[in-house]
Amino acid sequence: MTKPLSGIRVLEFSTFVAAPVCARMMADMGAEVIKVEHPKGDPWRLTGISYVPSQFSDQENPVFDIYNSGKKHICLNLKSEEGMAAFHKLLENTDVMITNTRPKALKKLGLDYEDLKDRYPKLIYAILLGYGEKGPDKDMPAFDTSAFWARGGFLRDMALAGDNYAPVQPPSSMGDTVSGYLLLAEVCAALFRRSQTGLGDCVRSGLYHNSIFTLGTMNIAAQEPDYKQLPRERTGFSVPCGDYCCADDEWIFISGYDATLYPRMHTMIGREDLSEIEELKTPAGRWNRRGEYYEIFRQAFLTQPSTYWLQKAKELDIPMTRMNHFRDICKDEQAWANDYLEYVTSPSGNTNVMPRSPIEMDSVGLPVTQVAHGIGADTDEVLENLGYTPEQIVTMRQSGAVK
Repeated sequence: MTKPLSGIRVLEFSTFVAAPVCARMMADMGAEVIKVEHPKGDPWRLTGISYVPSQFSDQENPVFDIYNSGKKHICLNLKSEEGMAAFHKLLENTDVMITNTRPKALKKLGLDYEDLKDRYPKLIYAILLGYGEKGPDKDMPAFDTSAFWARGGFLRDMALAGDNYAPVQPPSSMGDTVSGYLLLAEVCAALFRRSQTGLGDCVRSGLYHNSIFTLGTMNIAAQEPDYKQLPRERTGFSVPCGDYCCADDEWIFISGYDATLYPRMHTMIGREDLSEIEELKTPAGRWNRRGEYYEIFRQAFLTQPSTYWLQKAKELDIPMTRMNHFRDICKDEQAWANDYLEYVTSPSGNTNVMPRSPIEMDSVGLPVTQVAHGIGADTDEVLENLGYTPEQIVTMRQSGAVK
């Protein structure tokens, strides 16, 4: 089976998560991905180990593997003349270059788009940015938790208001993966355009920009003069949607705003009489009585365990789900039934449950997560394929140009 990106070569010059996500998915779709690392390696290697330092190590690093599966890893010192020459030799036969290096540093290395576009006119240059290429903050360091979550408003306004208010503590890597997905879409579009025109392109994906668009509904609703007050108290959400604690101390979540939801919800809690109250038949009326309305549902859900309510919801076709902990996902029957999870064994001998790549294409088949190679593990192979002799590679290693 020929995968959709078979024959495409990707040169990844990036660290951490967002840009590597894009490259990993291209590898899943058949591209040859060569990841160039600094002699000290991608800092995400050490970050990955730190998640469970009592178990994870260089021999077992699934947090690094998940974003770097299927790649060849080479180590070049781009501050050396020989290392930079090897990088350009790679670019000669590269279709896509992916980087999240800050524009100022790329310019210093002579590797920004303006430096390369004439020399490599067919190159798709894909850059993952923090705060964009213009403005006072363009050169600021940016991470998913700062540029996407904190700057984008999520951490302040998605927490519940009240006496115990505190901003949400930032989750890990979700803004990165969203940004990697967009970069992937742009790269594939640029490759299609090149197939029609023969021309390369520069494509960009920015953490802050993606946050603004991803949270666009809230950005619009929060604008003056008729803005929605944020953060909100629990009753500030449309009832009965939202979270509820059940008799077993488990939590459920209800979504959906379809007009047919409300009578079904009344039936579920045994309060069909609520459907006869004129004020509760309209959005404005439900909003005006939201405190009282919410309390009816809150008290009802406390009378039975979550399993009871989930079964009732399934019978009535109500969009309700159990609110999982992260630890619950690896045991979720629905996830396993759809191959959203897989077992991956590390060189340490330990096996971990891993989220499977979200690429779902008949032409790709079931993506399999591979353990990422060590720093520079494929350097000799890649350089030999470029025409370097074993003697030249030894000399480059001795000079520090490669590792």
